[in-house]
Amino acid sequence: MFWKKGNGTAAPESTRHTSNGEDAAIDAVAHLLKAFGENAFDTDNVSALDTRAECEGWAKKIAVGEARNDDSEHAGKPFKRDFAGVRRYFTAQRSHEREFVGRSLGNLREAVHAFARCLTTTVGEDRAADERVGAQLGKLVGAFQSNDSQAIRNEAEGIVAVVQEVMAKRSESQKRMLSELSQKISDLRDELQEVREKAALDPLTQLFNRAALDAHLDRVADLAFLLSSSPCILMIDVDHFKYCNDTYGHAAGDEVLRRVADGLVRNFLRREDFVARYGGEEFVVVIPDSSLHNAELRAERVRQSLSELDIDTGKGKIHITVSIGLASLASGDTGHSWLARADAALYEAKSAGRNCVRVARENASAVASIAPPKSVGPASRSLPAGRHNS
Repeated sequence: MFWKKGNGTAAPESTRHTSNGEDAAIDAVAHLLKAFGENAFDTDNVSALDTRAECEGWAKKIAVGEARNDDSEHAGKPFKRDFAGVRRYFTAQRSHEREFVGRSLGNLREAVHAFARCLTTTVGEDRAADERVGAQLGKLVGAFQSNDSQAIRNEAEGIVAVVQEVMAKRSESQKRMLSELSQKISDLRDELQEVREKAALDPLTQLFNRAALDAHLDRVADLAFLLSSSPCILMIDVDHFKYCNDTYGHAAGDEVLRRVADGLVRNFLRREDFVARYGGEEFVVVIPDSSLHNAELRAERVRQSLSELDIDTGKGKIHITVSIGLASLASGDTGHSWLARADAALYEAKSAGRNCVRVARENASAVASIAPPKSVGPASRSLPAGRHNS
């Protein structure tokens, strides 16, 4: 089955109360979700990677089940499977993809139709003009056959006038057609740019996403050495975010991420500052030109500002803290190695007790602190070790 290991290890306890028929249905749903995620594609505001991650998450929830937190009538069955949630997610995602594809095809059809209209009109006008010129040439041939010099002169002057008129109209028509096509192309270019910008944004926080960050880091690293600038990068992680999700629910967790994103944008208002969601509860800020000292001060200010957030979840208020790793671009750094040094500094901040800033020097093994570890209240209870023990 979907969740069984290949060596025949028994299914988790959460699945043992199901019948064989239920197992088969659960297994089928999980596989369908995985297949849907593996074949996802980018849309205007949801990336294929995000869709794949969502589907993987739902597949795991359906296969393994989730612990119940209430004393409901189902208390005897400690695990639940949110089939209704899966149905809502799948329906909404397919509806969004259908709208995106329909809108994209509609734009393409409109562009093709605009070109066809221009081409048809041009050919039709040319055909009518050719008929007028042909008729006037026929009159001129008839005049030649009559040997009437005055008639020949009149018809020759007539064909000159017709040709001049046709050429003038054709020039005007071509200018008009080119203007219409140019406007259509401009509109499509603007729409494509808008789609590209949306594709670079994280749908939950409206910050730049991981793909946009990776590209930006490489550009900043390349330009820094040419322009002799000193960019710095902050890697920010919400402390004990898993505890927040487990205690208050994923909707509350999403609200926390949105509020943190808003707080980062308010603290980094300069046009050149680049704020992105790295993934999960991690964020990255790229400061393109700053001394390390000033970057440290800004990192401390944003840490303090975010610790003052008061987030009402409906189940209680959440007061969060963040840990920050800071790294300036060192000689020989690539975007990847630069980010890795900031990540190592963030790990040091987590290990030092969270709610603090740690600075990576050019030697990645040397990390300095600028704020002592602080207690963060109920959310600071120990959690199972993870990458940063969030």
